[in-house]
Amino acid sequence: MTPTKLHIAKQQSGTALIIALILLVALTLMAISSVNTASLDLIMAGNEQYRSRAFTAAEAGIENALRTGTFNSQTNFSASASTGTGQDGYTYKITSPNSGVVEAAPTGYSSGGGQFGAVYFRIESEGVSERGTRATVTQELFQVVNTADGPGFNSACGNASLDDTASTC
Repeated sequence: MTPTKLHIAKQQSGTALIIALILLVALTLMAISSVNTASLDLIMAGNEQYRSRAFTAAEAGIENALRTGTFNSQTNFSASASTGTGQDGYTYKITSPNSGVVEAAPTGYSSGGGQFGAVYFRIESEGVSERGTRATVTQELFQVVNTADGPGFNSACGNASLDDTASTC
């Protein structure tokens, strides 16, 4: 070896190695953080999918209740079924919140001189996804009836909504 090369080798103190190790640690921490973020995003997307499936199952319960349910003044009916998607399912309950009292026809509907009224019903459906996520959907509706067919017309009910907590019906 020539004296010049020997002199250069003695001046190196390993600074490049220390800088390379620091950069390697920083890159490793960034990679771990990225993997954790991606995993969390995947879990959140899965949770949203199961929430959506539970909501869809609850909506299927409403549709089935409307199609096959029993709507009369003594209604207090419940049923359950599977939606056909994995283990997703629903249960629904049909009730007559005002005990089937015939109320005045809602605003905008012809009352036929008091000959027709409305009986209100509420359908509550709970959907459950295969992971156990739950969603509840409520649908309210009314059936136009001849006032003579109902258990009694209550003119005090007026056009009150089922959601109106002040209603006496």
